[in-house]
Amino acid sequence: MKDREQPPAAPAPSAELAEAAARLRVLTGQLMRRLRAASEGTDVTLSQASALSRLDREGPATTVALARAERVRPQSMGATLAALEVAGLVERSPHPSDRRQAIMSLTGQGRVRLAEVRREREGWIARALAERLDEREQAVVVEALGLLARLAEEE
Repeated sequence: MKDREQPPAAPAPSAELAEAAARLRVLTGQLMRRLRAASEGTDVTLSQASALSRLDREGPATTVALARAERVRPQSMGATLAALEVAGLVERSPHPSDRRQAIMSLTGQGRVRLAEVRREREGWIARALAERLDEREQAVVVEALGLLARLAEEE
């Protein structure tokens, strides 16, 4: 049997790109910690807010589908959704074709709370951008968002 040809390896990143990757990783962690600190005292965790946001953007989904989309274990998503259900932010309905599963969706209260959480967290970011960066730097950040979004896209 003939060995399958391997696709050519991607070129190694330059030292500059490797350094940029390291800085981006560190900065991402710092920003996440700042976001957590900015929302201390709220009753919605970052993982809960992410699940609420995905339900808001993409509509009702099963626990497994949400876990896959959020790249977490179904058990972790189940715990997240259970807490949101107890808080009245999501509701469970029977799956139309699989009785073992349930469909989770936002409640009206969940939509209101998600809007509040977004205002709190995005407010900190907007204030930091306005207070710490000049107009040119703000424009650079806005332009970079599109590039970062491309990096985050599924392949």
